[in-house]
Amino acid sequence: MSETPAARSRRADGTRWDIQALRAFAVLAVVLYHLWPHRLPGGFVGVDVFFVVSGYLITGHLLRELLASGRIALARFWSRRALRLLPAAFLAIAATGVTVLLVVPSTLWGQYGRQLIASTVYLQNWQLASDAVDYLAGDDDPSPFQHFWSLSVEEQFYIALPLVLIATVASVRVLSRRRASPAVVVRVVLLVVVGASLAWSVVQTQTSPGVAYFSTATRAWEFALGGLAATLPIGTAASRHGALFRAAGTWAGIAFLVASLAVLDGDTPFPGSAALLPVVGATLVVLLGGGTALETVGRWTPVAHIGRTSYAVYLWHWPAIVLAPFVLGRDLDLVGRIVVLVGSLVVGTLSTLLVEEPFRFASRVRSWRPRRVALTAFVATVAVVALGAGTLTTLQVEQTQARAAAARLERGDVRCFGAAAEIGSADPCVNPDLRSVRVPAPANAKRDDANRGECWSDGGGRFDRCTLGSETGYTKRFIALGDSHNNALIDVYERIADANGWRIDVAGHPSCYFTAAQQSAPSAGLLASCTTWKQRAMQYIQRNAADLDAVLVTHSATSRPVVPSGTTSADDATVDGLVTAWKSATDAGVPVIAVRDNPVPAARVVTCVAEMTGPTTTACDQTRTAGTAPFDGQERAAERIGRRAQVIDLTDLYCTDTTCPAVIGGVLVYRDKTHITNTFAKTLQPFLQRGIERALRDAR
Repeated sequence: MSETPAARSRRADGTRWDIQALRAFAVLAVVLYHLWPHRLPGGFVGVDVFFVVSGYLITGHLLRELLASGRIALARFWSRRALRLLPAAFLAIAATGVTVLLVVPSTLWGQYGRQLIASTVYLQNWQLASDAVDYLAGDDDPSPFQHFWSLSVEEQFYIALPLVLIATVASVRVLSRRRASPAVVVRVVLLVVVGASLAWSVVQTQTSPGVAYFSTATRAWEFALGGLAATLPIGTAASRHGALFRAAGTWAGIAFLVASLAVLDGDTPFPGSAALLPVVGATLVVLLGGGTALETVGRWTPVAHIGRTSYAVYLWHWPAIVLAPFVLGRDLDLVGRIVVLVGSLVVGTLSTLLVEEPFRFASRVRSWRPRRVALTAFVATVAVVALGAGTLTTLQVEQTQARAAAARLERGDVRCFGAAAEIGSADPCVNPDLRSVRVPAPANAKRDDANRGECWSDGGGRFDRCTLGSETGYTKRFIALGDSHNNALIDVYERIADANGWRIDVAGHPSCYFTAAQQSAPSAGLLASCTTWKQRAMQYIQRNAADLDAVLVTHSATSRPVVPSGTTSADDATVDGLVTAWKSATDAGVPVIAVRDNPVPAARVVTCVAEMTGPTTTACDQTRTAGTAPFDGQERAAERIGRRAQVIDLTDLYCTDTTCPAVIGGVLVYRDKTHITNTFAKTLQPFLQRGIERALRDAR
């Protein structure tokens, strides 16, 4: 059997089999983590290993070129990277995009289409970073393109590193009288990057962890540390430090990597300082692994093959995990996960042999000039982006039609529409004409939201608020406080205010509500912002107590629970926090009216409804027991305070005695896994208004 171009290339360039073993470790860690996250909690560090390996190999390549010729051929370098990465990546993106159109409900097309485009232009990490600080995107389902965030970071590194090196070397040559060695210059540059990026990673992981995880700035030090290893001669087989030193360092690095799999998990603030464990471990391996027993491991056929196909396996495994449940109509079980694992290895092998390596090693392709590679890459990029744009356009047309239909229903006098069905009453309202109606359309649900920027304090401890109804001449005045569940009622509050000549001010904060207790928070910055917002809410009430008729409060019973202290239970701490905060109002003469949180829907409720055809079924409904199980503490807090604190419980508008339907009176109740749609919220108006009026009477 004749030798393949890839095999000839590996033999000729002296493949580092220890690095192949490291690649195999990295991709298996990621894939197994995605399939069995509770069995391998730290498997996500495989991505960090890839970053170190990329930094080591690319920096070494550029440094050798600098030493040999005194320059870096940018066009040739980028064209080689394009031929190495783009064909397999674009094939995976295009195949995934077509599969999305065929099997995924249109409710997810918007999110998936945006991420398809972001992945194609290698900006997926910034798309996810943006989503991480977008409160509306907090409940997004996993996307089959989500794993492209790490490839986007790598691509940005491939663009930035040679530019930085060229600029730095050129500057040193101009400014320095002595001719500095390129190796020394590169080493200094990388040391600066490691220090600055690591420091920023630690800071941002504490203040904005969602952004920190995906940011190129917080990950640059991982590439740079691998690159720094490439500037040191210690890793060569002929090192004067000897085989024993190399072996000890290599196995120490492996120990760090294995420890990462068990010590780190999804609750670990990451990357920050926690990333030092896997990154230093991988750096020790690439620095010292040459000529050690790890090369023997890397030459073992199964390990060598997984290392060789690691890029393609990484590309294909995640779309399979995300899309398989849509194809099967159920979540993956053990057999399904094993099939995905084996299928990813098989498809990865085919992709490597038939797509990646022919473009990478075939002489007729390697002879292409950089200009031809750039033109081909541009055309391919446009073609794949067009698939995402077409998906978004199709979705836009569908959404426009669905919004028009929903608006007609809202304007008309439709009997039993939404909450008017009163499904939990002794005599529920039934309209047969609504049996097959489901508005808003699931594709529109996520953006069927009443929140407004002026009513929302999105960090920094601000106390932004908006005024609904009459600013002057009002007959009653309220302040509505809470998290996004409070702000989901903004249009309801506005309709009530307009109908009665009232004034209702609304002030909301992400995952933060009117309590004196400390809530859990993903970062110190959000915790500080929430604490300051609560203090300013109390100050606002006390300053305006003489003019306020009541404080309206509600909050999510499942988001950012209270942190108990000592022997106090979580439930008792929740009630204690509410009592203390509410008394700051009631002691000033202002009653508190609490609205019980909406029930929790069944998993994937919007996607489930999107898959319905014909009359609405009960397939997406939640049991009343499960839906109302979360504890919000409001009933017990009101009992402790007395009549000055009242609770409005609208649960019977969401649930029968046994179930909490996903669709009520032709209206989709939920827009994600926790929030109600604005369309359903507006149908609550008469019931919430009567509840407020009754609470005001009882509070007196």
